[in-house]
Amino acid sequence: MKKLSLIICLIFTSAVFAQVQVRPGFKAGLNAATVTNIDNSTRKVGFQGAMFLNIHFPKIYELQIEASYSNQGFGRDNFTISNPYDGEIYRYSGNDVSIHYIGASISNKFFFIPDVGLHFLVGPSLEINVSDNTNGDIIPIDIAFFAGIGYEFPMGLGLEARYKQGFVDVRDDFYNNNYYDNDYTFGNENDYYYNGNNKLNSVFQLSVYYKFKF
Repeated sequence: MKKLSLIICLIFTSAVFAQVQVRPGFKAGLNAATVTNIDNSTRKVGFQGAMFLNIHFPKIYELQIEASYSNQGFGRDNFTISNPYDGEIYRYSGNDVSIHYIGASISNKFFFIPDVGLHFLVGPSLEINVSDNTNGDIIPIDIAFFAGIGYEFPMGLGLEARYKQGFVDVRDDFYNNNYYDNDYTFGNENDYYYNGNNKLNSVFQLSVYYKFKF
């Protein structure tokens, strides 16, 4: 009886894994990125791409492991500030902040309609800042969560739109520097050096991808 149960279990396991498909691929596209709670900021357009390994399980689920590059940051328009004491106008030129991340993410894809390429996706990502143009003012690591929607054609070509939200304040030393402490005052007790609102990555991503079939 035990041998029969073992044989049945092995047959069932083999049948399941026979339907599992592992396919490598790549994706490329554009970001529309910004950092939250920054005055006079706009979304910055940048390149993003990834290599991935896609594991397709039976029915509705795929697990996709990605190694990615993403150019993020924010744009800034030219702006003016008026001195409230003498009315003098100060004009400033807006300069884009550009942050280059490499990272790893896990995309969980759900195909709710059989044999139709429409799918939803969610997952976490861990990204490392490899360079930026802020003289070291950006924290080295970001942790983010993304969600989106996509469509995949039978030949393995697909389109995806994602929204990615960071959860780590991008300012370097924000978590251990007194200047960034919400209890620190600058000038008088009512004015915080920073207003306490976190500066977080916020990114819309549009991608084209292709999965190879062997």
